[in-house]
Amino acid sequence: MARTVRWATAVAATLVAFGVGLWLAGSVFSGWLPRGEAERWAVAAAFATIAAGAVGAPFGWWAGREMWTGGRVVQRATARDASRTTQIGGGRGGTASRPPGDVEQQAESSGTARITQIGGDQHTGGH
Repeated sequence: MARTVRWATAVAATLVAFGVGLWLAGSVFSGWLPRGEAERWAVAAAFATIAAGAVGAPFGWWAGREMWTGGRVVQRATARDASRTTQIGGGRGGTASRPPGDVEQQAESSGTARITQIGGDQHTGGH
């Protein structure tokens, strides 16, 4: 899903939550609200803001995170003499990163060169 669509969804859900919160405060919880008109609106708006925040926070996290749908990783290396080359198609470290889609790795070496190729993630820590 495109980033703009995710953000539009998050904003729309937050606005709907604010509207539903105002409606709930004004109709369902009206017996608990103060008698003065300005005070009623202030309390209803505060309730609606809390409801919108409760909905908007997770939607905002969802809309802002990076979506990875795979892709093509192409890596080429040439190592000569005593050089060392490492090619990793995914992530490097103790936790997994995004999975690669299609990984193509090509390497040429000569002399005492060393080449390491890893198509996915390289896990360095033991659990």
